[in-house]
Formats: sequence, structure tokens, C-alpha cells
Amino acid sequence: MDTKSIEGVCVGGCVRKLNRMVSAIYDGALANAGLKTSQFSVLVSVANRKQARPAELIKHLELDESTVSRNVERMCARGWLRLVPDADRRSHLIEVTDKGQALIRKCLPAWQKAQTEVSRRLGTDSVAELRSALRKLSARS
Repeated sequence: MDTKSIEGVCVGGCVRKLNRMVSAIYDGALANAGLKTSQFSVLVSVANRKQARPAELIKHLELDESTVSRNVERMCARGWLRLVPDADRRSHLIEVTDKGQALIRKCLPAWQKAQTEVSRRLGTDSVAELRSALRKLSARS
């Protein structure tokens, strides 16, 4: 197999390119709030759990420890998240602040616009196939 063939069929490369293209749409929509898609995902994930341990976010969002740590640190500095002591003292819990909750509310229309745009451009069937592929790969993790 030559490099031209690899470039044309590599699933990893295709998914990374798709990720960059989709992220650009969401990042553009959220830019006015000073938020990146990756940060919005962390914010929403923590908000949905009331409190989250870093390990939960790592597993749920499929991120590495340093990425979660870096995002949480930056979001705490901006007042969107806060760290609270955990009962087992080996870790901490992450909570969304009132400022973070307000940011989520502010971003929802922009997020919905991006969601609608990506769904329109990909089509309902492709979005369903993406979710199915994610479930299949997650089941084998």
C-alpha cells in the first residue's frame, strides 16, 4: 500500500479532519462568549453531574488527565468552575459556579445554532451513523 492510498482510506485521519471541521463550527458559534467547544463540553458534563471527580470527566469525555486538568484549571481561573474537597481526601470534586451556570445559559442559543448547522450539513442519517459508531467503539473500550 502506498502513501496516497493510506491518505485516502485512513479512518483515523478522516475522523480527525471531521473533528476539526465540526469543532470550528461550534468554536465559531461560542467565540463571543470566550468559550471553546472543549470547555463547553467540560462545563456541561460537570453541570449534568452536579459534582464530578476528574477521573469521571476523563472517562466520560474520553480525554487524558492533563487535558482535563488544564481545562479545569483555566475554567476555575475564569470563575466558571470551582474545586471542593472530596470526602476521600485523595482527590477533589469539581462544581459549576453560578457564573458557569449563567455562561451555559448564555451559550445555549449559539450551541443550538451550531448543532443545527452541523446536523443540516451532515444530514440526519450521517449524524445517526456517527452516534452509532461512537456507541460501537465505546462498547469495546
